[in-house]
Amino acid sequence: MDCILCKKPIEGYNIKFNQLKIDEFHSVAICSDCIDKFLKWQQTMFAVLFPTKSAKKWSIKK
Repeated sequence: MDCILCKKPIEGYNIKFNQLKIDEFHSVAICSDCIDKFLKWQQTMFAVLFPTKSAKKWSIKK
């Protein structure tokens, strides 16, 4: 199984961990590296949209 984002093979593919279910008809396989990158991007967006002290500290540490 290959990652839909980076096109690399997913080692140790686990349907519960590596499959992103978009809705009842659509799902995609995502590798651990892309999951981590997406989570970091999402956290940065939340820190920008909702600037709290803890969010600012997190975004500065990057």
